[in-house]
Amino acid sequence: MADLIQMDELNSTMEDLKNAIISNLSSTKLIKFYSDLVDGFIRLCGNKGNRNIVWDDYVCRYYEAVTGAAPYNHPGSLYLRKKARVILMIRDSLNGMDIRKLYRYNTLDIPEAFKEDIAGYSKWMLERGNSPETIKTRTGRVKMFLLELEKVGCLSLRTLTITQFIDYVSSLEGRYSSVGKSNILYTLRNYFTCPCISGLLKYDLMPLLTNLHTNKHERLESFYTAEEIRKVLGAVDRTSKSGKMFYLVMMLACVYGLRSYDIRTLGMSNIDWKKNFINLSQHKTKHYLQLPLTEEVKFALLDYIKNARPPIADDHVFIKLRSPHEPYSGNNHFSGKIKHYFTLAGINTDCKHAGLHSMRHSLASSLMSDKTPISEIAAILGHTSAQTTRQYIWSDINQLRVAAMEVPCI
Repeated sequence: MADLIQMDELNSTMEDLKNAIISNLSSTKLIKFYSDLVDGFIRLCGNKGNRNIVWDDYVCRYYEAVTGAAPYNHPGSLYLRKKARVILMIRDSLNGMDIRKLYRYNTLDIPEAFKEDIAGYSKWMLERGNSPETIKTRTGRVKMFLLELEKVGCLSLRTLTITQFIDYVSSLEGRYSSVGKSNILYTLRNYFTCPCISGLLKYDLMPLLTNLHTNKHERLESFYTAEEIRKVLGAVDRTSKSGKMFYLVMMLACVYGLRSYDIRTLGMSNIDWKKNFINLSQHKTKHYLQLPLTEEVKFALLDYIKNARPPIADDHVFIKLRSPHEPYSGNNHFSGKIKHYFTLAGINTDCKHAGLHSMRHSLASSLMSDKTPISEIAAILGHTSAQTTRQYIWSDINQLRVAAMEVPCI
């Protein structure tokens, strides 16, 4: 049954929320932005003089009116996500819950009919030693397959037909790249191998999942020239605190090829000022790196620490500039802000990635253009094999032609 609330109680709860906003935010402009949205919700509820209202219905209506998205789906822009955050805070307050630092939007859940199957599959992967990240990725891909089965009325793997499976595979064409399709099909092959899943199948689907081919070159480019990267760095306003921080973030990516995770979690303890080195163990490969602290990076680092970084006792180099001053969350790759600088620099990013990872790719291609051996490029990027590195430089066609071996005569 829907929750009813008296207008007096709603007004009191919203007043408490506004007080919480004032105490947790330091920006006067942001406080007004949040408070105005709370006041807008109060006006919506009080327009018809309701004394008792179904508050969750009003929150849904307000969310849709303000963000243009169905409750509580992902809004279409960063500005609308800021508005959505306030409405989600309103919802939590009326639910008697604490407001959160991070809000997630609606995601499609695993169909109820398949939840037991997914639980068994997850347990099987865990017993086989798969990492939590691998389990999450694979179950996410399988979930999309199961949602499609639900759409066509198949609510059990016992009733899955070969035709339904072929239709699903055919539907991937045009929606995913060759690599994306192969990843999905490899995962489904793994899924159908699980004993608690294979025992449910009426038909053997493995013949349809053999000899999977991938066009590894079918992907969005991530390569930019050295001149384009210089323009992006030049577009940063280094007189502002955020500019000082993001300039340093991008320098760490394009000079050393560091991944976003290693940049985000870089600690003060990783910097050896006397010997001019950055020492760290890569999160993804666990490889230890000792990087020379170049003059450009050193000056950018000192400028940020002295003139922009909040003075808090935390080892992380990068701290949020806005209150609460804390390290960045694990899902923050700085992608939105980095792409903004590409746009400011007038760089054409159509059909191309534009973020920290693209700077990493660009470093790899630049090194190859300078005829750096691929084994050295792999070492610089912290790859476990040169084969991985080749995927980063596939777009440098001229260099690939020079490096290509002749096809032997048959």
